[in-house]
Amino acid sequence: MSYEKYYGRIPLPLFVVDLEGAVIYCNEEGKKILPKDDDKESYCIDQIWMVDHSARHFMKELNGSSIENSIEVTFTSVLDKEAHLIEISYLEENLMLFVCIKTLTSNHEENMKQELSELHLKHDFLIAENPDGIIFVDRDGHITDINQSLQFMIGYERCEIINTYEKNISFQELKRIKYYTSKALRGKAQVYETNITHKNGDLIYIEVKTIPIRIHQSYIGAYNILKDITAYKLAQQEAFKQEGLLRSLINSMPEFVVFQNHNGQILEMNHYAKKLFNLEGQDVVGKTFAEIGSAKWDSLPLLKETFPSELTKDNASNIQFEHQLLHNGEERTFDIVKATGPLGEGERGYLITIGRDITHRKKVEEDLIETKELLESIFSNSADGISVITLNGEVLKTNLAFQQLYGYSEEEMPRHMIELYPDGKRDEAKSICDTVTSGKEIIGYEAVRKHKDGRLLEVSVTYSPLRDQEGNVLAISAFTRYIGDRKRTEELLIRSEKLSVIGQLAAAVAHEVRNPLTAVKGFIQLYKGKIDGKIHELMLSEMNRIENIISEFLSLAKPQAVTYQQANVTTLICDTLSIMNSQARINNVCIKKDLHEVRDLVECEVNQIKQVLINLIKNGIESMPDGGELTIQTSQEGETFRIAISDQGVGISKERLKHLGDPFFSNKEAGTGLGLVVCYKIVHEHGGRIEFDSELGVGTTVSVLLPLKALKVPVTTRDL
Repeated sequence: MSYEKYYGRIPLPLFVVDLEGAVIYCNEEGKKILPKDDDKESYCIDQIWMVDHSARHFMKELNGSSIENSIEVTFTSVLDKEAHLIEISYLEENLMLFVCIKTLTSNHEENMKQELSELHLKHDFLIAENPDGIIFVDRDGHITDINQSLQFMIGYERCEIINTYEKNISFQELKRIKYYTSKALRGKAQVYETNITHKNGDLIYIEVKTIPIRIHQSYIGAYNILKDITAYKLAQQEAFKQEGLLRSLINSMPEFVVFQNHNGQILEMNHYAKKLFNLEGQDVVGKTFAEIGSAKWDSLPLLKETFPSELTKDNASNIQFEHQLLHNGEERTFDIVKATGPLGEGERGYLITIGRDITHRKKVEEDLIETKELLESIFSNSADGISVITLNGEVLKTNLAFQQLYGYSEEEMPRHMIELYPDGKRDEAKSICDTVTSGKEIIGYEAVRKHKDGRLLEVSVTYSPLRDQEGNVLAISAFTRYIGDRKRTEELLIRSEKLSVIGQLAAAVAHEVRNPLTAVKGFIQLYKGKIDGKIHELMLSEMNRIENIISEFLSLAKPQAVTYQQANVTTLICDTLSIMNSQARINNVCIKKDLHEVRDLVECEVNQIKQVLINLIKNGIESMPDGGELTIQTSQEGETFRIAISDQGVGISKERLKHLGDPFFSNKEAGTGLGLVVCYKIVHEHGGRIEFDSELGVGTTVSVLLPLKALKVPVTTRDL
């Protein structure tokens, strides 16, 4: 018990003594009448006062049995031998309170007045300087005095309160003051909280301590000490309000929230948790989950744990993990957070568990992963080249097919798409980017792009915008397909259609012209002696030329019986050159050979291949009117045999190269263009192809590529 708190400011000598007479406590006034012995730390009551026999013996006789409230006994001071009137009160635990009320001397009246005067001064000073409001109330409940602090606290002047306070204080406030004052007048101090109204109308919360005033064993009134606790109460109300808001927030959360103490007992649980765990309507506070486990859950092993070991390591404040719980036979996944926090001084702390049901989210995540893997698979394994580029044309990502199409590895891939465009195509690139950025698609755009080795590739590209969730275009996807083979196939089909028409026309013309031509030729021979010799010879020559043209027509129109055989193409070329050497010398052309021996024979129709070689060598010789060199080279490329015939003639422009092989298209003034048509037809029947490479003023190289094993393509007039 803190005696200083209750007795330190009393202006009378006061001692707390046990039944053995030992002084437990004395206030400052009591120390003044102690014997002067600086070395002594403890005293006995017999060393301070004495009665007609030992004070200690007197106390043992009393032993609290004859003390109802208090008694007054005259004691003689050991120090000054003067008589003192002592009030003795029984406290508790066999302790007694000694208070020196007055000194009984010869100058009793004078000393009494002086002491009373000093007592009043001390009393007035204590009341006036007290920061708490103090009200003196008589035994009838009337206010007889107040201090300055109270006037400041409630806003009323002293004259407005004393004897007239019933006019200024509400009935409820008055009733409460009278009730607790009446209880205090029965000898027991009262402490309670109430509120009063300030003069300006504000409500003031106060704590009131009512202490009874007793003189000579009778109660004459009470002190009311008023402490302003408005700030505390408002803070408390705000705390309650915040607590209500917090509780409302927690109860509205779509996650389960559980507070547990260190022993696993539930401190709080939100509505979602009670509904989830089938605990609605149950009182769970103070219980553990082991005590309230639901049969519909797997005994909630997660929540049975109190403080997980992870939270005690390295001062961790929280842990987060995913956990599967079985509910109504269905496995559900929860994202769990466990955290600890202090409860207060001396308490071990609490554990908060928050869990969100993420079963649906996990399913969506799994679906997204599967979708992503599917898209990645399509992207990686697509036969078409796929690229993703920025709106400025920078390359973000390409697949393997795209890299193989352009000949780059992933590390070598150009950083900007413009590097794949042929020179002079920057405007095309900008136009494509602008179109797709505006949100439009470009489907099946046919263009020419540049391979890593410089070759030009014919491609078809589909450009599409890539958008975000709000529909804004973020990037461009491009699907690229090589169409060079398709273009050549289309050209062959077109050429075949033309040849088909020519074949039909040739058959009709040859049939209609040959009969009258035979008659005309017969008449010319009949008139041989009658016509000038030169004229006759010229006429027969022209008639023979017409017959040759008709024969070429028929070779186009009529399918020929073809017999394939294994042949050494080198020998075949040498045989052909023996035929063409004389014409070459006449035109001042030197034929050079670069013939490589091959390990395999070529399956072909020998006479037809000879015809192709004769036509091509003849065209090369005629392209050099002033003479030059004609080179014939052979090589084997895998399963293909190449024959390259190069001249130093005038060359062919790129525009005219496109039309080579078309019927009636020729670089020669008197040519019909049918010679190349026949060559194309023969090589096509063998499953090969003819390629031209020419430059104006430099010369032309024509290559015949034949498979080692002929495909024996059946060709009809329609196929041509």
